[in-house]
Amino acid sequence: MKKIIFVFVSLTSTFGFSQEKASGFSVTYNKNVETYFLAEILSADHRKQNKDFELYKIKECSVYQPVVKNALQKFERLKNSKIAIETAKLNDVLMEKYGSGNDALMKPLLYHKEFPSSEWINEYRFNNNNLTKEQNQEATDLVKNYLTELSQFYTQENIEQFFIDNKDLYLGGINEYNQQIPVGFTHAMEQFYGKGFNAYTVLISPMMMWPIEDNEGRGIGAEVILPSGKKNIYEIASPFVRVEKPGQFGYDNQFQARFLSVHEFGHSFVNEEVYKRKDQLSKFKDLFEKSNLKETMIKTGGYGDYQTCVAEHLVRLGEIETAKIQKDSDRAKRLEEYHLKNNFIFLPQLEEKLKAYHSNRKKYKTFGDFVPQLLEVFENSNIEFINNTLAKNKK
Repeated sequence: MKKIIFVFVSLTSTFGFSQEKASGFSVTYNKNVETYFLAEILSADHRKQNKDFELYKIKECSVYQPVVKNALQKFERLKNSKIAIETAKLNDVLMEKYGSGNDALMKPLLYHKEFPSSEWINEYRFNNNNLTKEQNQEATDLVKNYLTELSQFYTQENIEQFFIDNKDLYLGGINEYNQQIPVGFTHAMEQFYGKGFNAYTVLISPMMMWPIEDNEGRGIGAEVILPSGKKNIYEIASPFVRVEKPGQFGYDNQFQARFLSVHEFGHSFVNEEVYKRKDQLSKFKDLFEKSNLKETMIKTGGYGDYQTCVAEHLVRLGEIETAKIQKDSDRAKRLEEYHLKNNFIFLPQLEEKLKAYHSNRKKYKTFGDFVPQLLEVFENSNIEFINNTLAKNKK
C-alpha cells in the first residue's frame, strides 16, 4: 500500500504533532472548532430548540471537563453577546428549516482557515441530498456569514489567549488520545475499502459537551477537499472519560478511542457510496418507516433517515473488518457484540454477503464497487424479520 504522508495545513493547531506509528494519522485540535463550541456554550439561554438539553449539558459537563469549566469562568459575561445570540439562531434554523444538527457545522469550520484568519482553504458548499438546490444555497450563505461573525469574535475577545492559558490541557488530551489508537489502522482501512485519503486527523475537542456515561462520548466526521483535489478527513472527538483527578484529560479509554476513530473515518469511505444510490433504496425506505426500525434507530443514535441507517450499518461493518485485517479478533468480537446490542440488526447478513467481496477483489477493486450488492440485504428484508429481531434484542 502506498504510504500516505501527512501534511499539516493551516487549519491544524500549532500544538498538534504527527504520529509515526500510523502513517497519515495525527491527533491535534482546531481553534475554529473549539471557538464554535465555546460560542455554543454561551448560546444555551437563547435556544428555542433543545434548550433544556443544552443547559443540562453545561451543568453536567462543567463538573468533569476542565476546559468547559475554565471557559465558563472566563467568558460567562458574554452570554448575552452578539455571537451567543447568533449561534443560537443558527442552530435553531439549521434544525427547523434544514433538518441538520451542529455536526453539519464541522465541515465549514474546517474549510475555513484557522482563526484569526478570515480566509477559506477552498470553496465551501452546504450539501444535503434531502434538500433542494435553492435550500442548500440558502444554508451555504447562512453558514458562511456566521463564520465571518465567529472569526471576528475570536479576534475581538482574544480567544487565542484562552488556548495559550489552557495549553497543558490540550497537549495532555492529544497525548492521551494518541496512546489509545491501534498501530497502522489507516493502512487496514485502506486495504478493506480499496482507497485512501491524503490525511487522517483526530481533533480532540475538550470544549465539546456530551454527558459521559459508561465512557461513551461523541464523535463527528468531516472532510475537506484541498485546492489540489486531495481530501483530508477528520474525526472531532468530545471527551469520553470524566476528568476527576490531576493527570487525566478525558481520553483515556482504548475501546472508545479506537471505535470513534475508525467509525468517523469510515463515514468518509461509506457515505458517498450510499447517498448517491438513494433511488436504489426505495423498498427499504418503506420498510424502515413502516416497521419499528425508524423509532429504534432514533433512540439508538438519532438515525431517523433510512439512508443514514444504511450508512451507519456499513460503517460498523467496516470497523469489524478493519479489526479483522489487523488480526485483532478480540476487538472485532467486541465491536460486533456492541453493535448488535445497539440494534444494528443487518450486520450478520452483511458479513455473510461480504465474503463475495473478499473472494473477488479483482472484480470489486473498491468497497464502493460492492455496495450495490450490500444494499440488497436491506432491500430484500421484510417487516416481520425487522420487528422480530428488534423484539429479541429487548429481552
